[in-house]
Amino acid sequence: MKGVVIALVMVVVAAMLVLVKPGQATVTCQQVVSSVAPCIPYLTSGTGSPPTACCNGVSGLNQLASTTKDRRAACQCLKDTADHYQNIKEDVAAGLPTACKVQINVPISRSVNCNDVQ
Repeated sequence: MKGVVIALVMVVVAAMLVLVKPGQATVTCQQVVSSVAPCIPYLTSGTGSPPTACCNGVSGLNQLASTTKDRRAACQCLKDTADHYQNIKEDVAAGLPTACKVQINVPISRSVNCNDVQ
């Protein structure tokens, strides 16, 4: 049984490698949104401190976006998501990594040009 499970895992990994085209971002917008969803109440109220689930998501986002293409994709997704929440406080969003004590390479801002993200 263990051999079957290992073989199945290897098939899934191989399939994932085939589906990811070289040069394309591997992070999905769904992953980015899931990471920061717990932050929305904090970002819209601007009060208190971000919940643990939010900071865990911000930290996870940094791990998800490990390449320049991933960081650019995550950046664009954050911008697109922010457009659905007009009451997000821009200064609170920009300060989120600091509030979570996490250093990330993806800016959290509506005004950033994601093509400039390295």
